[in-house]
Amino acid sequence: MFSKNEKLQPCWHRFIGIFLFFMYFIILIAPTGAVGLDALNNSCIDCHKKLSPFTDEQNRFTEIRLNHTERNVSCSLECHEDVIRKRASDNFQQWSDSDHSKYYVTCDACHGGDPAAKTEAGAHASMKDAKDPNSSIYFKNIPDTCGKCHAEELDHFKNTMHYQRLRSESLAPSCKTCHKPHTFKVLKASELIPLCSVCHNQKDNIATASVPQDAKLALEKANEFQDEVIKARKAVTEAKASGKDVTSAQLDLDKANAVMKDIPYLWHAFNLKDFDRQIQGGIDSAKKAEYKTSGVEPTVPRRTPGFGIIMALGIFAVLYLFRKW
Repeated sequence: MFSKNEKLQPCWHRFIGIFLFFMYFIILIAPTGAVGLDALNNSCIDCHKKLSPFTDEQNRFTEIRLNHTERNVSCSLECHEDVIRKRASDNFQQWSDSDHSKYYVTCDACHGGDPAAKTEAGAHASMKDAKDPNSSIYFKNIPDTCGKCHAEELDHFKNTMHYQRLRSESLAPSCKTCHKPHTFKVLKASELIPLCSVCHNQKDNIATASVPQDAKLALEKANEFQDEVIKARKAVTEAKASGKDVTSAQLDLDKANAVMKDIPYLWHAFNLKDFDRQIQGGIDSAKKAEYKTSGVEPTVPRRTPGFGIIMALGIFAVLYLFRKW
């Protein structure tokens, strides 16, 4: 028979083993997996996430909602919170919802400053006002600030009339015009017309007044292209899984993927004709890949001569007949 201490010894061994395992997980594994904003040693985040200059506005809407409820007035919580979000979301909240936040691109990347400083004065010491021509967020300097990370977009943008006018006349869009500070969102096609129409309109006669509509159509075609690539990828994957030879289809899909990868750079060149041509080429490649997986080659529609060509041929024929007569 075992003594009482001998019976308890295996239990203690198991307890110690489990305890050490959890300590190992907490000390070694957990920190590497807990990659989040709170894990960053960044005083910008530590301070700005506590700031809420719109607390009074939020409280006002709360009082309105309670007043409505007390008087049995139908009141939508979602409605008021939507208004609050539009009116009361501060810069930190907008940044938190952006892709910059997801990739841990923090305030100092654009504004400068010292994110390691623990005081407001120390963190802001090297920062310059946005109206200072030497500031990284001065409107003429914004493309170069963004270009520190978005180099290819900047290279394409520098070859545009937008960039030239921005540098020379200060009357042109910059990165923040389209992407908006702190949200950095990518615009939808429907948002382009009112934005582009600020300059491209009948009154100001900058370039052509059709630019806003052309830009909208170009972005819609890019969305169509993305849908075609998704369908092509699915078709190639399924065909490959069923044992079909997808070598030729994969080559077409690779061409489409290459165009897809270049969309941000192509767009920032603001050459709508070239953008449309390359996107159409990508659509054609994606459709070829999809068709080839089913064994049916895509048919290229026969293009009928345009009205201008037909008219020119008619005039030439009339002149020729008069000459003969």
